[in-house]
Amino acid sequence: MNPFPFSRILLCTTLLAFTLGNLPCAAAKSKVSFNRDIRPIFSQTCFACHGFDEHARKAKLRLDIREEAIAEAIVPGKAEESSVYHRITETDPDDKMPPEDFHTQLTPKQIALIKQWIDEGAEYETHWSFIPPQSPKIPKDQTPIDHFVRQRLDKEGLKPSVRADRATLVRRAALDLTGLPPSPELVKSFVNDPAEHSVAWGKVVDQLLRSPSFAEHRTRYWLDAARYADTSGYQYDQIRHQWVWRDWVIHAFDTNMPFDEFTIQQMAGDLLPDATPHTRLATGFHKNHPITIEGGIIDEEYRTEYVMDRVVTTSTTWMGLTFLCARCHDHKYDPVGQDDFYSFFAFFNNVPERGMRGFAPQMRIESPLKPVDLKTLDQAVAKAEATRKAGLETLRASFSKWEAALRKQAEVELNSVKIDKMEAGGGTKLTPQDDGSILAHGPNPGSNTYHVDFTVGNKPIQAIRLEALTHPSHANKSTGRGSNGNFVLTEVKVESAAKEGDKLQPVKIAKATADYEQAKYPISAAIDGKLGRAGWAVDGNTKIEDRSAVFILSEALTPGRKVRFSMIHTW
Repeated sequence: MNPFPFSRILLCTTLLAFTLGNLPCAAAKSKVSFNRDIRPIFSQTCFACHGFDEHARKAKLRLDIREEAIAEAIVPGKAEESSVYHRITETDPDDKMPPEDFHTQLTPKQIALIKQWIDEGAEYETHWSFIPPQSPKIPKDQTPIDHFVRQRLDKEGLKPSVRADRATLVRRAALDLTGLPPSPELVKSFVNDPAEHSVAWGKVVDQLLRSPSFAEHRTRYWLDAARYADTSGYQYDQIRHQWVWRDWVIHAFDTNMPFDEFTIQQMAGDLLPDATPHTRLATGFHKNHPITIEGGIIDEEYRTEYVMDRVVTTSTTWMGLTFLCARCHDHKYDPVGQDDFYSFFAFFNNVPERGMRGFAPQMRIESPLKPVDLKTLDQAVAKAEATRKAGLETLRASFSKWEAALRKQAEVELNSVKIDKMEAGGGTKLTPQDDGSILAHGPNPGSNTYHVDFTVGNKPIQAIRLEALTHPSHANKSTGRGSNGNFVLTEVKVESAAKEGDKLQPVKIAKATADYEQAKYPISAAIDGKLGRAGWAVDGNTKIEDRSAVFILSEALTPGRKVRFSMIHTW
């Protein structure tokens, strides 16, 4: 399988400047490159006043076009006779370039490079994306990678690392080619392969290249460049079914589609004389842009934005150019004018669509990847569903038994308390009700304490349950006497004495639980021994429901003991 279909061409098209700019070669030592060495210097220090922007241009001098530069300021082959060189080496601040107040100044190394470049003929190069890539000469006894790596190591005075062991190599290969770690079986087969290293290595690489994950991993770069997404992008960001175009890209890579065909189909696959559903699908490249469904938009504004998006994405992806700048003005660094931008815009502006919900036209197209055996898949789904239903039936049959056992295990005997005495401060009245509850009424100060005294019955008690009940007399008919129907129970205290008249002693509350707790007002705050605004609250203003809390004592209270249960509210 050829491991370098269209992605290799794409790499050369979009990354060539970076690649060549970082690889040492014999030519770089003897000759200066305009694109690699001089253009970056001019962009930082010269083009602001002597470049593409005619409105900012000074002295009618352009250094970005060779014909104009040599007509005014550069003598090819003779730096000493070139006014450019004289101005950048000038010591008089009135004549020095760039001016001393300019944000970037030339370094001695940069000045030397400019001089060498002029002396070598001041050769210009067009924008790197317009230069056809050329294969460098490689010694017959070396692979390209080894040649460039060794050349750089020699330049830096370094030696190659020791060859990694097979387990490390196969892991690196799998991550690089598939984006996934290797399976244990692949590692084991490579490590234990008795064949010569190069043969064993070739086999494992071929196996990775045949993996579906290879195409999926390598096409990620194209999907990123094409701004692929399965949601709309704007505001609500709703789902859209764009994944079938992603499958087309993966299939194109996996079948080694030629790059020119790959380009044609994505640009205008619907206009081909022999157009098919899949060549039409390829044009989904142009539909990856964000699409709005916001009701208040101007339809034509967003339709225009979609066209702008296509211009920018297409030019960046295929041409390696930043067209976007030319939307508003002639590009200041790349050879692109506003007329170029809007000529390109006119091509895409012929697409009939809407700005609001601009999903049309749409087609239902089968994925070009290997079709799924739907019959087998349906059988597998039916089998899985039958297994799920059988499991649910078994679970339902056992659930009632489990619930009964759990209830028995946690069974607690609840007994109503016969109240001996009750009192509250601030003039509040506590009145027993027919159902055994107590109603607080009358004056309602912000801070108050309710005391309820009772005698332990015939059986010991280990916990006290408090119920906060809704009542028509409360605000919102809720559980509390607050102005909004809520309450904050700041602290709960339990005291006990052996008989009437004995001094009450505190009983420690080991734990408290509640059926509901308001955020930042947990039941635990009601037994922490701190008085303040913290405590147990239940959102009584919005949740009109009965609530309950259980306070578990650290020791059981024996029959006949006198108990005081105090509820403290501070605000």
